[in-house]
Amino acid sequence: MINKKYNRIQLEHDNAYINHYGDQFDISEYYEGYVKCKLIHSVSDSVVFPDLIIISQENDKKFNWIQPLTFLVNLLIREEEKIYCGFFVDISSGNTLKIEFSNTDFIINFEDNSSLFKCKIFGPKNLEDFSTGMGEWINQVPYIYLYHHTLPEYKNLILSSSLLKLSKWNIQGTKELKNIGYFYLTALDKISTPEDLKQIAMSSDGYIFLLLDNYSPQLPISPKEKENLKNGILQLKVYRENTANRKSSIRFLVDSTIISSKHLWKHSPQNQPVFYELCMPYIFRIGGNPNKHFYFKNDRIERQENIKNFHYQVVGDATKFTGLEAPYDEENTENIFKIEKISDKENILEFWFSNANSDLFNHKKIDLQSFNKK
Repeated sequence: MINKKYNRIQLEHDNAYINHYGDQFDISEYYEGYVKCKLIHSVSDSVVFPDLIIISQENDKKFNWIQPLTFLVNLLIREEEKIYCGFFVDISSGNTLKIEFSNTDFIINFEDNSSLFKCKIFGPKNLEDFSTGMGEWINQVPYIYLYHHTLPEYKNLILSSSLLKLSKWNIQGTKELKNIGYFYLTALDKISTPEDLKQIAMSSDGYIFLLLDNYSPQLPISPKEKENLKNGILQLKVYRENTANRKSSIRFLVDSTIISSKHLWKHSPQNQPVFYELCMPYIFRIGGNPNKHFYFKNDRIERQENIKNFHYQVVGDATKFTGLEAPYDEENTENIFKIEKISDKENILEFWFSNANSDLFNHKKIDLQSFNKK
């Protein structure tokens, strides 16, 4: 059975997550919605990054939201005072969306350097079936429902204290962070199979496998790491975990503007357009001072004093093993996108044209994650 919500085929004893995109190209239906996006810069590129897609009409209090899985480089067109932006986004089950908006659709800039636009969404019938989750509008801010999975005794402690302790570990679970800690959440409502664990960068055997661009995987995957490397397969060490330790769940309503930006892979398939894939799309994390806690009230995690955002995203080159590893490792890479901070008097589309042909990367100073030495 295909689970349209979580991009997977549900089998009797496991879940098989779908790792190919754009097979079902149907953009015949029109929907009203919103896109939360960021303007990001590398040494050679500037890209509008779709952070969150929302299916919602103007007066709705609740909405469905969709997690983008990949996106093509956007197209921007200026006609006198109007600026149009459009791009294609791959979502669950091989479906594609076409997103269109303009500078006149701009609503608000948020503290995480993202902007909210009203947009047109073109996609398949019954688009709500492909939504990743539900959310609510609170003071113009989109809040989304996410899950934290843990042991029963820890769940009881969290609920009784209203405190959220931060993890000191990076996404890969192999390096200790120094200047930030994270509270980890996921869009997945359950972690019940080995493949579910891999979607949150964990594994029952301590490894996950990643494939280089322009390679066809040799199946079954060899237990010999050197042989896998010859076949374009990276055996990546991750945190060893068991589904038995993730049996209890807490659902939170989270301010989407406090969630850390997701890292990316840049794909360059032969004879096809370059596209970007969101690494670990079902992992969501909130950063803060590692020596302090977060608080929540009822089921809501709101912006608070301890929130900390780094204004960059790792972008791994998927044609290289170092690029595949970079978004997980987070430390050993110079390949990043820096997130543009936009003033309240402007939006990202207007900024793009008013700063055309400018170096928006090298002179932008940002803080980076640091790591404790072993």
